[in-house]
Amino acid sequence: MAVHKIIYYAHGWYLAKYGEPLVKQEFEAWKDGPVLRSVWESLRDSGSRPVTQRAERFDPVKQTREIVRPEIAEDVRQFLSNVLGAYGHLHAFELSEMTHAPGGPWDLVWNSPGGRVTLGMRISHEAIRRHFERIGASQPAS
Repeated sequence: MAVHKIIYYAHGWYLAKYGEPLVKQEFEAWKDGPVLRSVWESLRDSGSRPVTQRAERFDPVKQTREIVRPEIAEDVRQFLSNVLGAYGHLHAFELSEMTHAPGGPWDLVWNSPGGRVTLGMRISHEAIRRHFERIGASQPAS
């Protein structure tokens, strides 16, 4: 669960800072907070145990699974290191609770007015960007 939440926070802060998504796929609102389905599918065998293997993806052309080896620019690597430093020490349940903030992107989808269900319970990049811009503006300058 912590992996999803740290990716979510990295994605949100990246959107707020750069105006573009860190990850292309939209998060989905699940019971315990935002989840990337592809990450969940890749790491689901770990369950609640620490992740000890690299993420894999399915190659439909070759009909094989392969280890994900993204090329990450140095500035993005540093950005991710900063996010991990800020959130990596928090327990998965604490991170999950933080994503449930009233009026936050997960809450707006999960507790949609009138019980409206969105297709795939998707949380838009735009909703995440607005949220992180709003909470970033409320943080004291360092």
